[in-house]
Amino acid sequence: MPWNPERSTVNQRVQIGAESNTALGTVVAASKLLECFDWVFGLEADINLYRPTGHKYDNVQEENTEWASGTVGGNLDYNGAIYALASIWGAATPVAHGASAVAKDWIFTPPTSGSIVPQTYTIQQGDAVRAHQVSYVLFTDFGYKGTRKDFSMSGKVLTQPLVDGITLTASPTPVAIAPVVAKQANVYMDTTSAALGTTLMTRVLAIDFAMTSTYGPLWVLNRATIGWTAHVDTVPSAKFKLKVEADVNGMALLPNYLQTGNTAYVRVQSQGNVIDNNQTVSLGAPSAGTFTLTYKGQTTAGIAFNATGATVQTALLLLSTLPAGTISVTGGASGPYVISMLTSLATDTTAFTGNGAGLTGGTFLITQTQAYNVFQHDMALKIGKPAPFSDDQGVFATEWECTVVEDPTWAKAQTATVTNLITAL
Repeated sequence: MPWNPERSTVNQRVQIGAESNTALGTVVAASKLLECFDWVFGLEADINLYRPTGHKYDNVQEENTEWASGTVGGNLDYNGAIYALASIWGAATPVAHGASAVAKDWIFTPPTSGSIVPQTYTIQQGDAVRAHQVSYVLFTDFGYKGTRKDFSMSGKVLTQPLVDGITLTASPTPVAIAPVVAKQANVYMDTTSAALGTTLMTRVLAIDFAMTSTYGPLWVLNRATIGWTAHVDTVPSAKFKLKVEADVNGMALLPNYLQTGNTAYVRVQSQGNVIDNNQTVSLGAPSAGTFTLTYKGQTTAGIAFNATGATVQTALLLLSTLPAGTISVTGGASGPYVISMLTSLATDTTAFTGNGAGLTGGTFLITQTQAYNVFQHDMALKIGKPAPFSDDQGVFATEWECTVVEDPTWAKAQTATVTNLITAL
């Protein structure tokens, strides 16, 4: 008997494509391989059965509506998070992160009134044996949880009816896995939006954010489609749970916020690995002389005040601490020179030092401009009723349930910034 491969669960991969905002639900190529999350899709249908008068059993069945739904889970990911946030909070265009030539900031601020303009997706799931596809994929729910042991995400999606037996888009581009690790996270709480990110909370045991019911399906009488015709905004629920030690700081939420009704401004921030590692050497405007650069204890020969970036690169690569291909230096005569760390040194944040005493005029300065993977979520919160006191790792703890609220002064309820190397969904 010939061998025929089964459709093994372990082989089911997910490919995704960003649909046009002017043609939601129009299928596009699923050209990105998104491997950071676990996706579980399910067929949904509204079935009517009919029983003829005088008979004991139904004998006619008609399908009235059909759609698909799904759940998303796994580790929160610096690259994957933007796919969920662009859908549930609105599409965004990445901008340059500071002076970095490659790092991008994705900024998501859901409107407090008016319609969200969501990013929708075409998603394929399967393998070479068999695959299916859904379009008009919308994140209706998104959340994350964090303790020192784990940092996970969850979500729900709504889609048009599933199409089975499709061929996966060939040669998808993998989206690099960049997990948020619990040790990278901080939580801040401040009394004003202007001070967001100032006061670090040092005894946070767990956090839990959940936003649900952002969109709903619109069903109309239209025999041209078995699925829903469009989506509509609904009133979402956005909650944040903060579990802290019931010490002087943890219990301060009672008089400072719960009893007064004051708004708390909370920032959850995770800083991951270096994604762009640059150092800039500035000379000012010297008229003559030389300068030197030092890296890991080794120093270059004197470099002329009017050297180009290529000349500086040549001088640096003569150091044994900088093997060939590990740096790239750009800049015109007299700089400034941008030293980009590459390959094995891409995440090495060792600072360059130098000596500009040999220059005539000018101002010698070296600055580091590293860019890191960042997930940052800012919220305006009303502190609600705490849960009963409990034990957490032997610590006497309490959990405060908070509601995300609109703040008129801040002119928003929440915003998230994700920094990564992704230039487009």
